[in-house]
Amino acid sequence: MKSKSTSLVKKKKGNSTFTRVTPNIGSWAILLILLLTLNLLVTPVLAKPLQTNIIKYSLEQTVQIDNTLSETLKASDESHETIYSLSLKTTQLGTSDGKSEIVTSDSRVIAMRRFLVDYNSPMYPYAEVFIQEADKYGLDWRIVASISGVESAFGNLIPYRSNNAWGWKGDPTRDWSYFISWSEGIETVTKGLAQGYGTDLGPFDIVYTYCPPCGQTPGLPWAQGVTNYMNELSVYLNTL
Repeated sequence: MKSKSTSLVKKKKGNSTFTRVTPNIGSWAILLILLLTLNLLVTPVLAKPLQTNIIKYSLEQTVQIDNTLSETLKASDESHETIYSLSLKTTQLGTSDGKSEIVTSDSRVIAMRRFLVDYNSPMYPYAEVFIQEADKYGLDWRIVASISGVESAFGNLIPYRSNNAWGWKGDPTRDWSYFISWSEGIETVTKGLAQGYGTDLGPFDIVYTYCPPCGQTPGLPWAQGVTNYMNELSVYLNTL
């Protein structure tokens, strides 16, 4: 009888030990839930400063290029067939001689390419696509490239392999659209702007629907940044 009583005591001790462990597991579960909740609350807060920094970077680049524009651009007397030779590093162009020649009758292509090269944009080989698609849909030839400057520093800050320099959200299964090429991205965004917003609207008209949070920002820096880039492109064109 004494032996049986001792066994019961040990069993109770065993249960007591297990009971002391159980609250620890519950505490870890609660801590994990709190961390996940904190992550969901903090992520949107961190995302807004990132977008603000991109816009700030774009505006700073605008000031820099304005200050050096007169030194970096050379006038050209040809009004039709123009050859523009770029002396760049081989790593930038991917060519053996480090030079690229453009032969075109549209000076806007020359201006666009020079503009994108000066901003180290990976889209510079598609300068002609910007112009062709803009003419196709009756859109201002400057606006699509200029939006990319504010949204992604001209394609330098984008989701991996997305070819999306515009923050375009046309894919219902993802936060961002993924394009198979820069050409597809340029065409899709140009068409979307022309058909969704109209061909007569400028940055200050579309900001409220294109980027709703930007439309609530005092001073509308998004629209101002896009406008600044559009003005720069005009300067590039006028100084050819």
